[in-house]
Amino acid sequence: MSQDNSAQKVYWNDTAGPSWVAAQANLDAMLEPLSAQAIARAAARSNEQVLDVGCGCGATTLALAESGAQVTGVDLSEPMINRAKERAAGSDNIELIVKDACVYDTKHQFDLIFSRFGVMFFADPYEAFGHLHAQLKPDGRLVFICWQAPDQNPWMALPGRAVAPFLPPLDPAPQPTDPGPFALANPDYCSDILTQAGFHSIEHQSIEAGMYLGADLDEVMNYQRFVGPVARVVKELQGEQQEAAIAAARAAFEPHMTKSGLSLPGRAWLVSATA
Repeated sequence: MSQDNSAQKVYWNDTAGPSWVAAQANLDAMLEPLSAQAIARAAARSNEQVLDVGCGCGATTLALAESGAQVTGVDLSEPMINRAKERAAGSDNIELIVKDACVYDTKHQFDLIFSRFGVMFFADPYEAFGHLHAQLKPDGRLVFICWQAPDQNPWMALPGRAVAPFLPPLDPAPQPTDPGPFALANPDYCSDILTQAGFHSIEHQSIEAGMYLGADLDEVMNYQRFVGPVARVVKELQGEQQEAAIAAARAAFEPHMTKSGLSLPGRAWLVSATA
């Protein structure tokens, strides 16, 4: 295959992977309300072979394995797979592999391919989903969740707008379908990819949940340093400029704090299809 995800491999091993491992408990708790809806839609069964694409630190792999299914989790990130292996120790129906799902070929075919926010980063999504389709049994199914547009996800958009004036513009300017969290936000584009890959009965269901970011502003900002726009600030800016950008993000969050903490809407597409 011509798929080249080398940039993503570097990013998820050297930058994002260690950060996600550090924030694993917070991330799992935040994403659980959306994850649970996707796991329920996937409805893995005990006699099935399941592939979890972009399994990260293993939360969804563990959840899918509760059905008794044999679950293979693959991810580009070695730090995240190592964390997943720690969590899955002793489970005889889980296999975890550091591998690019775009080129992962198996001697058996899967009944179910699942992903929680792991399929938006392919360099060539048409080719990647075509490859995934080839891993399914003729009666197999695909279930994944991907983020809706930024304006539908204030938990990310709010700090993003706050820190944008402090960050240098990206060159070249990013396009809506570039690899990243929102690459599949347009359901028409996503459906075209899946259709071209050979999938049928494609459905997009809008799901949402409150994204719990922390009990107070200090906890919120500590978490923000690991993921999202503030993490880019911490990586790329220094000194007073970094402090000013972080202060701007903090100020943007402050009006939304409540006595029970900070929770902002998160909206995703729950996508399902058959082979």
